[in-house]
Amino acid sequence: MEGASHKWKRQPGKRPDQIIQAALKVFGNKGFQSATMDEIAEEAGITKGTIYLYFPSKEELFVSMLRAQFQQALDLLPKIAFDPAEDPETATKRVGKEFLDVLMTPEVTNAIPLVIAEFNHLPALKDMYHAQLLPQANLQLAGLLSLGMELGLLRKLEPVIAARCLFGMFFIFVMTQEVFRAKEITQMSTDDIVDTIVSIYFHGIVEKGSSQ
Repeated sequence: MEGASHKWKRQPGKRPDQIIQAALKVFGNKGFQSATMDEIAEEAGITKGTIYLYFPSKEELFVSMLRAQFQQALDLLPKIAFDPAEDPETATKRVGKEFLDVLMTPEVTNAIPLVIAEFNHLPALKDMYHAQLLPQANLQLAGLLSLGMELGLLRKLEPVIAARCLFGMFFIFVMTQEVFRAKEITQMSTDDIVDTIVSIYFHGIVEKGSSQ
């Protein structure tokens, strides 16, 4: 413990991140209700009092931890842009592979069940989703889809619904492959998942010219 404390003093800027990483491991193993701040402090190699210097409560630490994990994925969104010189489908595949790689990291896949379990119990989680995740993710992508529609690159659709559909297609593969461990039965590469999702999203599943 003394060695860990000395390290903290030399690198104070890394304290919140180290606490969050320890919290993710403890919360992931025990859930929000059963995990204790003592266990998180032990995992981080610090005193419990040090945690309270940065996070005033277990709930605040829990929400901050989840926000940090999902922000990794959301930070990719500003890279999405419609370039008239680039085919929208090709651009979506390129960015989608980066996005899915982040969503499938252990940090994010460990956070998803925690959000589902506590979403209806912690008002701060709902606030984070409504005020931060929803506008930054779904609404931003919807704005980009709207631009693509205005440029004549995409068919006219309700952009918010269209954006949520695309996110949903990616999210269901994260849930099945990583959270529910379907990858242990059916191995799938990120490239194959993204290529198939984007192809279906842009073209549907019915072969052109087939009889209805």
